[in-house]
Amino acid sequence: MKLAITDIKVGKRRRKDMGDISALAASIEAVGLLHPVVVTADDYRLVAGERRLRAAKHLGWDLISVNIVKNLDDALPLLQAERDENTCRKDFLPEEAVALADAIAPIEERAARERQGTRTDKHSDKLSESQKAESRQRVASAVGMSHATLTKAREVVRAAESKPELRPLVDEMNRTGKVAGVHKKLTVMRQAEEIKAEPPPMPKGPFRVIVADPPWRYGRDDDPTHRSANPYPTMTLDAIKAMPVADIAAKDSVLWLWTTNGFLRESFEVLDAWGFTYKTCLTWAKHKIGTGDYLRGQTEHCLFAVKGRPTVLSGSQSTLLTANAGAHSAKPDEFYSAVESLCPGSKCELFSRKPRDGWTLFGNEIAKDTK
Repeated sequence: MKLAITDIKVGKRRRKDMGDISALAASIEAVGLLHPVVVTADDYRLVAGERRLRAAKHLGWDLISVNIVKNLDDALPLLQAERDENTCRKDFLPEEAVALADAIAPIEERAARERQGTRTDKHSDKLSESQKAESRQRVASAVGMSHATLTKAREVVRAAESKPELRPLVDEMNRTGKVAGVHKKLTVMRQAEEIKAEPPPMPKGPFRVIVADPPWRYGRDDDPTHRSANPYPTMTLDAIKAMPVADIAAKDSVLWLWTTNGFLRESFEVLDAWGFTYKTCLTWAKHKIGTGDYLRGQTEHCLFAVKGRPTVLSGSQSTLLTANAGAHSAKPDEFYSAVESLCPGSKCELFSRKPRDGWTLFGNEIAKDTK
C-alpha cells in the first residue's frame, strides 16, 4: 500500500542523529525502497522508518510504500516498536562490508561504463577520473560507508589476508566498529616495521678495506611465498648507489663488492657511484646448487676494486674460491681469511650478517646472529 507522504504524522522521536540521509536516498534511488515505513492504522502515525521517510522526501517523492499495523495505538507499544526497529537489526561488520563492496565493485564498474556510453561514443570502455570517483562512492554508499572509511577497512582486511598475524586487527575492527582507529594502528605497525628494517647509521671511517654485500632487490621480492624471496629487507639499485661509501673510504682503499649473476652488470654502476675502479673478480663456487632464472645458481662473484693506490699483499689466492654455502647470503669464512691476508689496515663490512673480530660492522642482521 502507498500513502501520501504528507499524510504520515511524525511525532516526538528519540533518535536525534539521522546519519547520512543523502547516501540512503541514493541507495533507494538505485535499488528501490526495500522496506516500507510502518504506520498506525488509525491516524497514520509513524512507527518505524523515519530515515526512509526523510530519504523519500529528499528524492521528492509524493507517495511512499507503507505497512499498516493495528495493535500499536498505545504509547508503550509504540515506544517498544521504535526501540526494536533500531536495536534488533544487525549492521554488517566492517569485514563483511568490505566483502560486499568487493562483490558490488565490478557490477558498478560495468554500470558506470554503460552510463558513460549513453553520453559519448568515444572511449566508452575507459572511465574518467571523475567517473571512477563517482563509481567508488556508489560502492561505498551501497554498503553504508563513506569511501574513505571503506578504503581504510579494506586496507586492514587486505593486510590480514597477506599476513595472518595481523588478523587480530580485523577482529578488533569487527568487534568495535571503529575502522579509523584500527587503521591507525595498522599504519603505526607498518611504520615500526619500516623503522626496524632500516640499517643502522653508516660507520664514520675512514677504512682501508671495505667489504659490501648489498641486498639486491629482485622483482620476486614482493611475493614472500616465492622460494627465492629474500628473508631480509632489500634495496633498489638507486638506493644502493646513493650510499655514502666514498665518505668512509680512505684515500687509498680497497673495495670487495659482492654481486650475483643477476646483478653483475648493475654492480659496475655501483662501483662508479662509490668512486672505485674495477680491477679483477673473485668467483665463489659453492658445493651445493641453488635456484635461479634460466640457469640454477652455484656461483657468486666479488668485484675487487680500488680507490687511489692501496697496499695489497701478494698471495696465492686465485680468482676461484671453492667453499661450502652457509646461511642465506652469508659468505664463507675462507673469503674473510683471504681478505685479511691480502689487505692490511682498518676493515669495514657493509650489510654484515654476523660479528667478526677486528672489523667495523654495518647491517641489521648482526644482532640476530648474536642472540
